[in-house]
Amino acid sequence: MPKKIPSQVKLVQESYIKQSKKNKHISYSQLSNFATCPKKWQLTYVRKIVAFTPSIHMTFGTAMHETIQTWLDTIYNGKVKDANAMDLDALLYENMIKAYKSGRAQNGHQNFTTPDELRQFWLDGKHILKFLKSKRGGYFSTKNTYLAGIETLLYQELKPGVFFKGFIDLVFYNETIDRWTIVDIKTSTKGWSAEQKKDTKTQSQLLLYKEFFSKQFNIPIEKIDVEYFIVKRRVPVEADFAAMQRRVQEFRPASGPRKIKGAIALMDNFVNKALDSNGNYVTEDLEPTPSKDNCRFCEVKNMRICSVAVL
Repeated sequence: MPKKIPSQVKLVQESYIKQSKKNKHISYSQLSNFATCPKKWQLTYVRKIVAFTPSIHMTFGTAMHETIQTWLDTIYNGKVKDANAMDLDALLYENMIKAYKSGRAQNGHQNFTTPDELRQFWLDGKHILKFLKSKRGGYFSTKNTYLAGIETLLYQELKPGVFFKGFIDLVFYNETIDRWTIVDIKTSTKGWSAEQKKDTKTQSQLLLYKEFFSKQFNIPIEKIDVEYFIVKRRVPVEADFAAMQRRVQEFRPASGPRKIKGAIALMDNFVNKALDSNGNYVTEDLEPTPSKDNCRFCEVKNMRICSVAVL
């Protein structure tokens, strides 16, 4: 007999939020972009001079997300034996082709990678999926744990007519300890460095998700944990520590009141400087914030439309 799903889990699973096209929607990507450089944000989101550029990394990330989510949905909401029988390699390949075709369409139907590169990323993904299947119980236990959400929509008003909109990759609920875990899946070549983990912009994504998830579903914020689930395409054949050879890196940033307050302040700064009193994007020129790190891979610098970029 299937186990009875707790009412609070059903609330998240069955939630439906009506969105209005009249509202201004703010995403974490916008917030992060603005915090990196207001000028780049303005040229990208307001003046639309910087066009969307697909990449093999984006294609792989999208496909891996969908593959892991489908697998976990089968584990938690279907049968574990069916999940074990799934051909995840074939599913990843199918999802990569789908993501590539979508990116190519957005790129004016121009190729942005090669068949050899696609195959290499797929082979890397096969190693990740093999590792996940072999360690499934350690990372995704079904004992007293429910998968409450996949791509759970967060939709919270920041000011009249302006809403934060985001999607949580995975939401788990452990009935025994009465705790929730918000998980964001990240794909990486070799894992996150110490500097990446310390980046306040990066941490702010899950901190904001925690704040808005608590408000949206009326769940005490102190009962919510957050985690970045980072899957690595490459691991060293020889390593000083066994952990370095794992295909998964788990990062749980501090998410207490002080940290969340900082993330909210970052968001408030964006809303106050990027939007006018009517909720429209500001029209006056915004100043860039050049630095070696900010400008290194900036499309604006490469297009030579920013005179203060650090070369």
